[in-house]
Amino acid sequence: MQYRRIQLEVEAVFHTDGSFVPKRIYFDDKPYEIDRIIRVRPYCPRVVGCVAPIQYTVLVEGAQKKIYYEADSNTWFSVKECDKT
Repeated sequence: MQYRRIQLEVEAVFHTDGSFVPKRIYFDDKPYEIDRIIRVRPYCPRVVGCVAPIQYTVLVEGAQKKIYYEADSNTWFSVKECDKT
């Protein structure tokens, strides 16, 4: 299998101490509420190129998803499995 990096638009709440929490994801112009953050950790998915991202394991509409924040590029992304073509 091959994998690709999918750029995401994310709404987040920023706190006065500099921390932030993602609240909503936009994918294909559709908003998805993040119901709960399950886990936050530094983790680099080896199947796509990235620089020291933070992995957020979140619950969205009852499904567990992994999204990543890469401070180096100030971007959010997910990883999608795709066919070799």
